[in-house]
Amino acid sequence: MTTPSRLKPIGYYLKHLDDLINREFDGALAASDLTRRHWQVLHTLAGDGPQDPAGLTARLLPFWGQDAITLDEVASGLTARGWIALDPGAGTYALTASGDRGHADAERLVMAARDRTAAGVTDEEYLGAVTVLARMCANLEGAG
Repeated sequence: MTTPSRLKPIGYYLKHLDDLINREFDGALAASDLTRRHWQVLHTLAGDGPQDPAGLTARLLPFWGQDAITLDEVASGLTARGWIALDPGAGTYALTASGDRGHADAERLVMAARDRTAAGVTDEEYLGAVTVLARMCANLEGAG
């Protein structure tokens, strides 16, 4: 497989796009004093229900680089807002009623950022790109 000379290798675009997505999401959420990492915790709890810290960390690990804010830092901030609570008996974080509202508000901002990110990309193009990336991941995971 050859790369046309005017294009950079796929790794460049993956890293660059991730940086741009972080910037876009952080910018969209800044007025709410949230980051992409806060959004990911809120959205995971909203979609999957209560999670223990280990499970939540495992779910989010692919998105959080080594120098990223920690789950403890994110959870502390969201707990201070009253948006999530730790059930000491179950050892799980869950959204509160305020957290449900906060998630809904943040989701509108995130969806607008996603629309800006994917502007001009058809559903078929998006699916094709994700399918190729998933296949490449599977190739390397199987080789390891």
